[in-house]
Amino acid sequence: MSTPAVQPHPTSPAGLPTTTLRVAGHTIAVEVAADEASRERGLSGRAALPPDAGMLFDMGQVMTPRFWMKEMRFALDLVWIGADKRVAGVSADVPPQPGVPDSGLRLYASPAPVRYVLEVNAGAAQRLGLRQGAQVAFDLPPPALTATPAAR
Repeated sequence: MSTPAVQPHPTSPAGLPTTTLRVAGHTIAVEVAADEASRERGLSGRAALPPDAGMLFDMGQVMTPRFWMKEMRFALDLVWIGADKRVAGVSADVPPQPGVPDSGLRLYASPAPVRYVLEVNAGAAQRLGLRQGAQVAFDLPPPALTATPAAR
């Protein structure tokens, strides 16, 4: 019996590994931010995000993360996902805060300890069925692929 071939995880134009997240019959192409540098940068400075795309933050452990909209140019939904890959909650329609100094940026926290955070375009969480209790499925790229290009 042969061992199935491991499918490679492609990288995004930003150099981050990608994977597919599935929920309620929908598929979302996501970039994976799994190290400190990529989690801090997130989607900052980007002009837009394709409709069925997002960024999945792997916090590396269960915690209560806080996110901000530093240098964001468009609104997002923040989807808080537990280690069991169930949606713990959604912060919907989080607006950018252009021109606000870091000290004045609003912080958004998960409603419960989570392992993952998914950022998608504002309104996408509802459209895709990403609501509290929803089960999501995804495979993370191997740890060697999740380091940012500068950190390799």
